[in-house]
Amino acid sequence: MRPRNRWGKESPSAGGRAYLPWTTRELAYLRRHRADGADAIASALGRSQKSVRRMAERAGVSLRVRPGELCPRCGLNRVREGTVAARHGVCVACWTRHLAELREERRDEDRAETAYEHAKKGAQRGGGRDA
Repeated sequence: MRPRNRWGKESPSAGGRAYLPWTTRELAYLRRHRADGADAIASALGRSQKSVRRMAERAGVSLRVRPGELCPRCGLNRVREGTVAARHGVCVACWTRHLAELREERRDEDRAETAYEHAKKGAQRGGGRDA
């Protein structure tokens, strides 16, 4: 038996979840915050990214940040055409900060992996303090 939506009708989605129609407030939010990207809009509205992208397409709302517009992250710098950052819809400064954060995260993951491997080898040798 398929799940039912809030009107008691069977859910039309293949995933089996109830379909909720978009409200005019949600559409207005989508239009106002289009430069924030599908991920941010989806989390704010409690919908999937796919749902946000589909509704943006149906409503004729572009989620793309165009070069020359202010960066949606910082709101200070303009998105420069022809840069890698522009392909991701942010200014160069925000893109550089993002890369630095990714590198720090990767370094922390590597340290945790090293500590795990070290503890694992210690336990395999029987050199654990609990033994």
